[in-house]
Amino acid sequence: MQPANLPVWTPNRPKGHEQFQEVWYLKLNDRLGQNALWLRFTLLVTKNGFQKSAETWAIFFHREANKEISKTAAKQSFSIQSFEALVGREGKAGSGGIRVENCQLTPEFTRGQVQSKGKNIQWDLAIHTVQDHPVSFLPSALRKLGLANNEAWTISEEMLFTGKVTVDGVSYDFNNAPGTQGHWSGVRSAHSWIWGQSNSFQNEQGDPVPFIFEGLTSRPQIRGNIAGPRISSYYFFYRGQHYRFNGLWDAFHLKSESSITEWKFQADRGELSFRGVARADHKDFAGVTFQDTDSSILYCANSKLSNMSVHIYRRGKLEATFLSNGTAAFEVVSRDKNPYVQALL
Repeated sequence: MQPANLPVWTPNRPKGHEQFQEVWYLKLNDRLGQNALWLRFTLLVTKNGFQKSAETWAIFFHREANKEISKTAAKQSFSIQSFEALVGREGKAGSGGIRVENCQLTPEFTRGQVQSKGKNIQWDLAIHTVQDHPVSFLPSALRKLGLANNEAWTISEEMLFTGKVTVDGVSYDFNNAPGTQGHWSGVRSAHSWIWGQSNSFQNEQGDPVPFIFEGLTSRPQIRGNIAGPRISSYYFFYRGQHYRFNGLWDAFHLKSESSITEWKFQADRGELSFRGVARADHKDFAGVTFQDTDSSILYCANSKLSNMSVHIYRRGKLEATFLSNGTAAFEVVSRDKNPYVQALL
């Protein structure tokens, strides 16, 4: 069951808790796998009360002529008072989107500028929502069981972005670039997680196909930083149908195997079996660090020009193969720093 107030634009602070965090994020790729943009708007209030901040993050991924991937990253932190829930056309606070300083995210557009450590990323992008079907990636039953401390939603699995991104003075145009928007909030982060998504697939002949995948495998924090069992949730859009594997039974029975550079996932329903793999080299990741509400640190290996393949079987027979070559998101977050991934933020 999805909340009636999605998309969420106003702070969703849990009752009875001083600490909380909230994140609105976007990712978009051009269809050729040459450029990608990741944006993150965050609120953070730590348990000790020392930090109450609003932040804007941006990473731009660019595939060079020699096929190497360059990453430009910037982050700015402000007082939490710099966050504003914008008034929409109907006059309701928050229905018009959010703003952090000069960065803005609305249902129709996003624009802003983030600069740090000599890096500067600016963007001005119109947003067209193609598929308005929010997907939850954490069953509410897990919160009741104490195995989850947050909520994770994808507001739209399919958006098109048109406009310009300027990185250190160099401009890149995007025209109907496929992307997605997500939102999560809660008392604290999971212990660790793996996330992947793509809405820019081709068939084996190289023709675009209307197929979408998004998946999350996480390990909650049971006590302190002790990791709980693996919990998975997947979404597929195939042949005009939505396949949501996000129930309590799914959480503990979906197949998920991963390393820092590869993730294999599988979901079965009836006569259908979805089997996929996401891959990225160490050098293709951008390393970033997140602060949790207890002031502990998480290390994220973030790639937006990854490769992904999904095979669909019906009654054990291969029915379709879809490829996302350089247009998939792949993110690995851990409490342990990966020495092979360069930290940019």
